[in-house]
Amino acid sequence: MKFFITILISLIWCLPTIAQSPVSNTKASTQKYLLEYDPAVLRIKGNSLPIGIVAVSGNGQKSQTEGFLNGADNWSKYKIEVDSGSYSNGKIKIKGSGKGYKKGDSLTVTVYTKKSFLFFSSKGNLLFRQKIPYNYETSINILTTGNFSKAPGDHVQFGVRKYFDNKMFIDKWAPVKKNLKDFVFLFNGVHVSKSKDDLKIDNDPTKIENDKIQLIAKLAKNTAITDTLNVLLDYVASYDCNIQSNGSGHDLNVTADIYQDSVINAQLLKIKIEIGDTHKIYNYWINTHGGSIAISSKGADGSDGLNGTDGLAGTPGTPGTVSTDVETVTNSDGTTTTTTNTVTGQGGDGSNGQDGGNGQDGDTGRNGGNITINYSPGVTPFLNLIKTISIPGKGGSGGRPGNGGTGGSGGAGNPNGNNGLNGQSGRFGSDGADGRMGNVTFTMTNP
Repeated sequence: MKFFITILISLIWCLPTIAQSPVSNTKASTQKYLLEYDPAVLRIKGNSLPIGIVAVSGNGQKSQTEGFLNGADNWSKYKIEVDSGSYSNGKIKIKGSGKGYKKGDSLTVTVYTKKSFLFFSSKGNLLFRQKIPYNYETSINILTTGNFSKAPGDHVQFGVRKYFDNKMFIDKWAPVKKNLKDFVFLFNGVHVSKSKDDLKIDNDPTKIENDKIQLIAKLAKNTAITDTLNVLLDYVASYDCNIQSNGSGHDLNVTADIYQDSVINAQLLKIKIEIGDTHKIYNYWINTHGGSIAISSKGADGSDGLNGTDGLAGTPGTPGTVSTDVETVTNSDGTTTTTTNTVTGQGGDGSNGQDGGNGQDGDTGRNGGNITINYSPGVTPFLNLIKTISIPGKGGSGGRPGNGGTGGSGGAGNPNGNNGLNGQSGRFGSDGADGRMGNVTFTMTNP
């Protein structure tokens, strides 16, 4: 044991000398170092950048670290510090803020020798410092997914491509709130959909200027880097205008006219639908080559009848009463004999179960609304593109009957009581009648 302690103390005294000896001042002055990194990896926030160290001695001998450079030098001889990131296993994790525009900016890597003491290590002599320039964005392009419908109300899947100074690029696609936070958008005739978080063309064509929608994207950290998407609408779509009501269907007043659109060189049906009681207006422009519209006014469905309640079960009969009779008899020899007799009475009858309740009748469906279409003479050849229907509400379903309650069991006795009768189940409610269709009227207006 004493011998082991002596050896350990000797080792402790020797360790610092052993760790420092490869990096004497003479070697530091003749040894040259270079940090290399993988050019195929973008040097931006969040990326892991493979690196390697090349050491060149005074006589020109070269050695390289293992890993990225496939050398023989072990990383354990170096201590690495990164001012805007962290180092591990031959890679730098870039942790820059990502908020600033990185043109001309860089992170600094500092390399020291590593001193070891038993299981602990610390940095030794400074070997070299080297800056690694960030990649920075030079331009952006708005992307779309091939062909998409170009009509009001349609959704457009889109993204943005970022080009960097080394000609590499990154594509980011909607949803906007999750993937496109690095950009500022300006909209004209389009907006971000609340339901899908993509791009949606505005519903009302009268609010879109010159048949064109526009999306402008700017890089948030350098708004001078921008791109614009311009799309000319064609109004080729199968529109559905379904107007539903909580009561009787709304009466709809529809006007239809024909218009030659010189911007897109197409004939358009201009449809305006006004709800009679609320005066809310819906506008549709429809290309007569490939477009159409279906207009409906639906009454509310009748509510279903409530189910009948189940009858309560009958109560059990009470048990028969138990009585005890004690009789004492004097025998001929003068002794007495006592006899105890126990008698159980008849059990009580169980009560009858209650009848189940009847199901309620379903409500009658409400009538569909009336639809009036006033069209100009030029619309006549295209009336087949306007489909209209008044839809009555369906009658509500009748409620289910309640089940009769079970009769109570007879009480125990001599004899037992009778069981109560089961209650009668209720009846089914009647289904409500369907509503009636409203009138659909086409009227040509005077030219």
